[in-house]
Amino acid sequence: MIARVRVLDSPRVTPTVRGVKFEKPAGFVFAPVQFCGLELSTEEGPVEYPMSLACSPTKPYLEFGARVSESPWKRAFALLKPGDEAEVDGAYGHFVLDEASPAVLVAGGIGITPLKGMAEYAADRQLPIDVRLVYSSRDEEEMAYRAELEDLSRNNARFRVFHTLTRPSQDSHWTGRRGRIDADLLAEASRGLESPAYYVCGAPGLVQETYRLLMELGVGADRVHYEVFRGYG
Repeated sequence: MIARVRVLDSPRVTPTVRGVKFEKPAGFVFAPVQFCGLELSTEEGPVEYPMSLACSPTKPYLEFGARVSESPWKRAFALLKPGDEAEVDGAYGHFVLDEASPAVLVAGGIGITPLKGMAEYAADRQLPIDVRLVYSSRDEEEMAYRAELEDLSRNNARFRVFHTLTRPSQDSHWTGRRGRIDADLLAEASRGLESPAYYVCGAPGLVQETYRLLMELGVGADRVHYEVFRGYG
């Protein structure tokens, strides 16, 4: 489906991440959570960029999040304001939540977007599965959708978040886990779950390392699903 859509809201998610919510076209359906082509008017003309949806299909809007950079498309995305128009094409992809299996979601940075949508879907549909999120961020300020994830934790007893910070500031009062995602953290997040499915999303290095760690932990390759975000820094 290709449709013109208007911007509803364009909040700053973190100091380096912009979020945009668009009106949801009539008849637009997607699985939790696919991606779309999002075409924007840029200084170089119309440019389409593949973007994972950052919301559940249960929501009455379409949401995307992107780390701001100096590319023409990213500059155009960061400048969107309510009333502006864009074109969406989709939805596509097979990075979709299995509603019958416990889930361990593993995200790095802006790779949280489709996993946030999966967590929302599980809560909104009251799915009878446990969902655990392992989320690696640079520092506290760069924890995208932190308030939304806290709300999900409060409202869905089956959802838990395991945060870790890779580069907290020297004056940080963070008392949680620090460092990159490792085997111990993945094992802790998986504890008590029977044959969970793993969904990994982030930069290539994070996805590759997480996949390697899961193989070392004895997780079958058929239970690991991943989506790589390239060139989004």
